[in-house]
Amino acid sequence: MRHALRELGRNLAAGLRLALFMRVDRAAFRISAAQLVLVVLVSAAIDVDADWVRAPADARFSLLGLQGELFSLGLLVLTSALIAVLRRERDVYLALPIVILASFPAIQIAHLLPSLPGAATRVSKVAHDVFDYAVLAWMFVVAMRGVYVCIEPHRRHRRVFAAFAGALLIAPLWFAPFAGPLEPWWAEFDAAQESDAMSPASEPVLAAQQFMLDRALDDLEDERPGVTDLYFVGFAPDARHPGFVADVDAAKRTMDDRWRTRGRSLVLANSPLTIAERPFATITNLREVLLEIGDLIDADDDVVMVYLTGTSRPDHTLNAVNRPLELVGLSPQGLKELLDAAGIRWRIIVVSTCNAGAWVDVLKDDETAVIASSAADVRGSDCNGGPAASAFGEAFFTEAMRRNDDLASAFDAARKGLARMRAAQPVMSIGPSIAEHLKRLRNQSGARVVAEVARASRR
Repeated sequence: MRHALRELGRNLAAGLRLALFMRVDRAAFRISAAQLVLVVLVSAAIDVDADWVRAPADARFSLLGLQGELFSLGLLVLTSALIAVLRRERDVYLALPIVILASFPAIQIAHLLPSLPGAATRVSKVAHDVFDYAVLAWMFVVAMRGVYVCIEPHRRHRRVFAAFAGALLIAPLWFAPFAGPLEPWWAEFDAAQESDAMSPASEPVLAAQQFMLDRALDDLEDERPGVTDLYFVGFAPDARHPGFVADVDAAKRTMDDRWRTRGRSLVLANSPLTIAERPFATITNLREVLLEIGDLIDADDDVVMVYLTGTSRPDHTLNAVNRPLELVGLSPQGLKELLDAAGIRWRIIVVSTCNAGAWVDVLKDDETAVIASSAADVRGSDCNGGPAASAFGEAFFTEAMRRNDDLASAFDAARKGLARMRAAQPVMSIGPSIAEHLKRLRNQSGARVVAEVARASRR
């Protein structure tokens, strides 16, 4: 295997020289069936990464991309066979695909440059079109050089045949999108299609939703007189990425275990995997939850934490996606109005989304603590979601909130942890009144720790 990889490295180096119009000959390439497989894998890996860069934020990996990869490879092999027959050189059949695929990575990477984040806004459509035509011309010249390198040097009309064969080789690849199933490796995720069980818009699911919400609200415990109770609400309205649900579920576990919110915590989430198990994350359901909590708590004493996570629009509204349902997104002002209507005075709002700091200015006040996963002018690297919980969710809830009994200390620990990972830095605003009020929670948490230590020592 080590030998095969060394040979692959030589092929890629020779291919780069060919693509950059440097001197190279047939002897620089290592021709074998194993090398054909390896250069195909390299080309496919670059295509996977390139499709990911070009894909929308809600895209997911799709094996349909393999069809397009195999289709393009088939065209290349078929055309190479035709060239070998026309030239009457059997070795060209295997050599030509290896030479072409070894020289294409430079073109694949260069073609990706206009699709990099921020590049699209700096390049005009005319310039983009000119760039595409230049890449196509580059492909043709590289294909022509590849043929020239592969065919026997002593045969007549070598250059003329190389130009003809280069056009013959590239033409099918140019027109492949019109003739074959060239699906990208990353496709937009459709929650409705992903779910094999039920659609969120089906009658059984819709009928069960109100029952599930009522049951969840009935399970919330009343506040305890003389105790500053903490209530937790998780809200994950974007069903396109499981990482958002993982975020709120992990946060709930931490709050239940470390901050004793068990019985006073609730999660609203949109997910194709739980459409018949938990209430949807809609503004209507969030309103009912906050109104119910507002009736249960002592507004002058108890604290309510709301954790929001998901993607957001340019106006910072949190996206609500649960196809085929058409849902309304949650804006910072909308959340403020819901909390005001519920009569919830003491608030801790945690927001994990793109440019989350924009929520701070709207929500901050004397009796509110707001923590955002990034500043208003910073787009976190994982704010578009993924298969696992976000770096912020892990740092703040799973690590910091589990190991600290003070909100400010937890925020500082999370900030340091994210700095070590070179992730986006969170921001926080704590009103003077709630900062003083939260000392009660810290004191209660400290008292619980002392009691637990005492019970453990008596065992």
